[in-house]
Amino acid sequence: MRDYKKLENFLCDFIEKYCKESGANGVILGLSGGLDSALVACLCKKALKDNVFALLMPTNSSNEANLKDALSLCKDLNLKHKLINIQSILDSFILSCDDVDRIRMGNLAARIRMCLLYDYSALLSYLVIGTSNKSELQLGYGTIYGDLAHAFNPIAQLYKSEIFSFASFVGVPDIFIKKAPSADLYDGQSDELDLGFSYEEIDEVLMAIENNKELSYFDKNLVDMVKARMKKNAFKLKMPRIADINEI
Repeated sequence: MRDYKKLENFLCDFIEKYCKESGANGVILGLSGGLDSALVACLCKKALKDNVFALLMPTNSSNEANLKDALSLCKDLNLKHKLINIQSILDSFILSCDDVDRIRMGNLAARIRMCLLYDYSALLSYLVIGTSNKSELQLGYGTIYGDLAHAFNPIAQLYKSEIFSFASFVGVPDIFIKKAPSADLYDGQSDELDLGFSYEEIDEVLMAIENNKELSYFDKNLVDMVKARMKKNAFKLKMPRIADINEI
């Protein structure tokens, strides 16, 4: 088990130092009402005090309870924030697209949110801080140039199953820790329903793969799903390929 106090101090120091080295005034994050962004918000507040800004960007179909929880956290942390309903922007995008399904609509919403985050980051001279955990990143469970875009990320090496207990230690309110993980990309969306397995099960396989351990004792469907997602979405963890003309 990790030393959570040591981890908290390390991550707060990491956030503070990265901002200082980058010449940024602070950080900006998208606060969804989910656990990961709530944890990052708490770490940023501890590290940077008042130099943290949160954008809350629901659509008309977003979970109202998540928005309420996000606003409550802003109040509890005395966090500077702005609420922007992005439905009208999303509608204008949909009008320009053909046969938009709910997955593509979710991707559009994620990219709209990131456009706004980067615009406000330019306005404030703040860095966009990431909120994706290691499990999501390894599986590619996120929108490239959407929620996966950021200047830096303090929790990218923490598996989702670790986030729950660490968040509790940091002081994230229980309501975030107890709710079912969801990217809230569409009405009723659930991460674990989408993936077909719990994060606890998924993380055991991811850890086994990372440590080159035997996988035969795991559910074959689980292993196949994890490997397929890791292979299919590996490009999301890499910088875009550039043609090396020096090879000519």
